[in-house]
Amino acid sequence: MMIRQARLEDAEALLIHARKVYGEGRNLLTAPEEFHVTIEEEVKWLQDNKDKGYLTLIAEKDSKIIGMLNATKGSRKRVQHICMFGISIQEEYCNNGLGSNMIAQLLDWAKRDAEIEKVCLEVFAHNERAIHVYKKLGFKIEGRKERHVKFEDGTYSDELLMGLFVK
Repeated sequence: MMIRQARLEDAEALLIHARKVYGEGRNLLTAPEEFHVTIEEEVKWLQDNKDKGYLTLIAEKDSKIIGMLNATKGSRKRVQHICMFGISIQEEYCNNGLGSNMIAQLLDWAKRDAEIEKVCLEVFAHNERAIHVYKKLGFKIEGRKERHVKFEDGTYSDELLMGLFVK
């Protein structure tokens, strides 16, 4: 497996990856039927991220995208020191260190950035596998939004707020 910066020409493959992970479980906010991004919109999103100095990583195996991490910087003056990220990995490629490696690259990037002092994320409280990885990497739970997400079957999940100071 290889981890690298996303390129504009990855747009179509990123959409294929997104459709797959949205359909694999209940650990992401977007429901599969809500995802209607076009290739043109994905290219624009990738270009906007690049222009703003954000980090978009992809993980590949056999030239197929199997994971993605996107990190954005705070856009307002009072939160410019904060970076938020999200990550998705196709289920069959979980539990092999890929997520930890992608997040380690994010943390290295954040440490080198002159403005970023803290990396933050939000995760569903039932996603114990992801929470374990985040804690292993030094993230701490900073808060909980109770019954923050309501699933199609009427059940809820709390959302945890986690953060790690890199400076």
